[in-house]
Amino acid sequence: MLDPLLLRSFVAIIDTGSFTRAGERVHLTQSTISQQIRRLEQQLGCPLLDRSGRQVVATAEGEKLLGLARRILALLAQAEEQVTEGSVALSLGVPEDFAAGAITPVLAAFARDYPEVRLEVQSGLSHEIWQRFEAGELDLALVKQTRGQGSP
Repeated sequence: MLDPLLLRSFVAIIDTGSFTRAGERVHLTQSTISQQIRRLEQQLGCPLLDRSGRQVVATAEGEKLLGLARRILALLAQAEEQVTEGSVALSLGVPEDFAAGAITPVLAAFARDYPEVRLEVQSGLSHEIWQRFEAGELDLALVKQTRGQGSP
Protein backbone atom coordinates (compact mmCIF):
# COMPACT_ATOMS: atom_id res chain seq x y z
CA MET A 1 0.00 0.00 0.00
CA LEU A 2 1.26 3.48 -0.84
CA ASP A 3 2.13 5.66 2.14
CA PRO A 4 0.40 9.08 1.94
CA LEU A 5 3.46 10.75 3.51
CA LEU A 6 5.63 9.47 0.67
CA LEU A 7 3.08 10.66 -1.87
CA ARG A 8 2.91 14.08 -0.23
CA SER A 9 6.70 14.43 -0.48
CA PHE A 10 6.66 13.23 -4.10
CA VAL A 11 4.02 15.82 -5.07
CA ALA A 12 5.94 18.55 -3.21
CA ILE A 13 9.10 17.73 -5.20
CA ILE A 14 7.23 17.96 -8.50
CA ASP A 15 5.50 21.20 -7.47
CA THR A 16 8.72 22.88 -6.31
CA GLY A 17 11.25 21.23 -8.64
CA SER A 18 13.64 20.70 -5.74
CA PHE A 19 14.20 18.30 -2.85
CA THR A 20 15.24 21.18 -0.60
CA ARG A 21 12.20 23.35 -1.35
CA ALA A 22 9.93 20.30 -1.08
CA GLY A 23 11.38 19.64 2.37
CA GLU A 24 10.62 23.21 3.39
CA ARG A 25 7.06 22.86 2.12
CA VAL A 26 6.33 19.65 4.05
CA HIS A 27 8.52 20.56 7.05
CA LEU A 28 11.08 17.79 6.59
CA THR A 29 14.80 17.85 5.94
CA GLN A 30 16.16 17.36 2.44
CA SER A 31 17.73 14.06 3.50
CA THR A 32 14.41 12.77 4.84
CA ILE A 33 12.70 13.72 1.56
CA SER A 34 15.43 11.87 -0.37
CA GLN A 35 14.97 8.76 1.77
CA GLN A 36 11.20 8.87 1.29
CA ILE A 37 11.50 9.08 -2.50
CA ARG A 38 14.05 6.26 -2.51
CA ARG A 39 11.56 4.11 -0.55
CA LEU A 40 8.70 5.02 -2.90
CA GLU A 41 10.79 4.20 -5.98
CA GLN A 42 11.88 0.89 -4.44
CA GLN A 43 8.31 0.04 -3.54
CA LEU A 44 7.08 0.73 -7.08
CA GLY A 45 10.17 -0.70 -8.75
CA CYS A 46 10.84 2.22 -11.08
CA PRO A 47 12.42 5.67 -11.10
CA LEU A 48 9.85 8.41 -10.55
CA LEU A 49 12.10 11.46 -10.86
CA ASP A 50 14.69 12.66 -13.35
CA ARG A 51 17.37 14.39 -11.31
CA SER A 52 19.74 15.09 -14.23
CA GLY A 53 18.67 18.66 -14.98
CA ARG A 54 18.68 21.85 -13.00
CA GLN A 55 15.17 21.11 -11.75
CA VAL A 56 13.83 17.73 -10.71
CA VAL A 57 11.06 16.53 -13.06
CA ALA A 58 8.85 13.45 -13.20
CA THR A 59 9.74 10.47 -15.38
CA ALA A 60 6.97 8.91 -17.49
CA GLU A 61 6.15 6.62 -14.54
CA GLY A 62 6.26 9.61 -12.19
CA GLU A 63 3.76 11.47 -14.38
CA LYS A 64 1.39 8.51 -14.15
CA LEU A 65 1.72 8.48 -10.39
CA LEU A 66 1.40 12.26 -10.01
CA GLY A 67 -2.25 12.53 -11.01
CA LEU A 68 -3.20 9.56 -8.85
CA ALA A 69 -1.18 10.88 -5.91
CA ARG A 70 -2.96 14.23 -6.08
CA ARG A 71 -6.35 12.49 -6.10
CA ILE A 72 -5.40 10.18 -3.22
CA LEU A 73 -4.17 13.11 -1.11
CA ALA A 74 -7.30 15.14 -1.88
CA LEU A 75 -9.53 12.22 -0.86
CA LEU A 76 -7.58 11.73 2.37
CA ALA A 77 -7.91 15.44 3.18
CA GLN A 78 -11.64 15.28 2.45
CA ALA A 79 -12.05 12.22 4.69
CA GLU A 80 -10.12 13.88 7.50
CA GLU A 81 -12.17 17.05 7.18
CA GLN A 82 -15.48 15.19 7.37
CA VAL A 83 -14.44 12.99 10.28
CA THR A 84 -12.83 15.73 12.34
CA GLU A 85 -15.60 18.33 12.09
CA GLY A 86 -16.12 19.65 15.59
CA SER A 87 -12.75 18.51 16.85
CA VAL A 88 -10.01 20.77 18.21
CA ALA A 89 -6.67 20.85 16.39
CA LEU A 90 -3.44 21.03 18.37
CA SER A 91 -0.14 21.30 16.48
CA LEU A 92 2.99 19.87 18.08
CA GLY A 93 6.55 20.15 16.80
CA VAL A 94 9.06 17.48 17.84
CA PRO A 95 12.63 16.64 16.83
CA GLU A 96 12.80 13.96 14.11
CA ASP A 97 14.41 11.38 16.40
CA PHE A 98 11.63 11.87 18.97
CA ALA A 99 8.86 11.52 16.39
CA ALA A 100 9.86 7.99 15.49
CA GLY A 101 10.92 6.94 18.96
CA ALA A 102 9.96 7.33 22.58
CA ILE A 103 7.18 9.86 22.11
CA THR A 104 5.05 7.61 19.88
CA PRO A 105 3.36 5.65 22.72
CA VAL A 106 2.75 8.90 24.64
CA LEU A 107 1.03 10.46 21.61
CA ALA A 108 -1.01 7.30 21.05
CA ALA A 109 -2.19 7.39 24.67
CA PHE A 110 -3.06 11.08 24.33
CA ALA A 111 -5.10 10.39 21.18
CA ARG A 112 -6.93 7.57 22.97
CA ASP A 113 -7.64 9.66 26.10
CA TYR A 114 -8.65 12.84 24.23
CA PRO A 115 -10.43 11.80 21.01
CA GLU A 116 -11.89 15.29 20.56
CA VAL A 117 -8.37 16.70 20.06
CA ARG A 118 -6.82 16.23 16.62
CA LEU A 119 -3.09 16.15 17.27
CA GLU A 120 -1.03 17.33 14.29
CA VAL A 121 2.60 16.30 14.84
CA GLN A 122 5.33 17.90 12.74
CA SER A 123 8.96 16.85 12.95
CA GLY A 124 12.20 18.58 12.08
CA LEU A 125 15.38 19.94 13.57
CA SER A 126 15.08 21.65 16.96
CA HIS A 127 15.99 25.11 15.67
CA GLU A 128 13.42 24.79 12.84
CA ILE A 129 10.74 23.69 15.29
CA TRP A 130 11.55 26.62 17.56
CA GLN A 131 11.32 29.06 14.62
CA ARG A 132 7.90 27.68 13.65
CA PHE A 133 6.75 27.89 17.28
CA GLU A 134 7.90 31.52 17.57
CA ALA A 135 6.16 32.30 14.26
CA GLY A 136 2.90 30.98 15.71
CA GLU A 137 2.75 27.98 13.37
CA LEU A 138 2.84 25.47 16.27
CA ASP A 139 0.84 25.35 19.50
CA LEU A 140 3.47 23.32 21.35
CA ALA A 141 7.13 22.52 20.68
CA LEU A 142 9.59 20.03 22.12
CA VAL A 143 13.17 21.01 21.38
CA LYS A 144 16.56 19.72 22.42
CA GLN A 145 19.40 21.91 23.66
CA THR A 146 22.77 21.27 25.19
CA ARG A 147 23.43 21.98 28.86
CA GLY A 148 24.04 25.68 29.48
CA GLN A 149 22.49 26.72 26.19
CA GLY A 150 19.86 29.44 26.40
CA SER A 151 16.80 29.71 24.20
CA PRO A 152 17.04 27.46 21.12
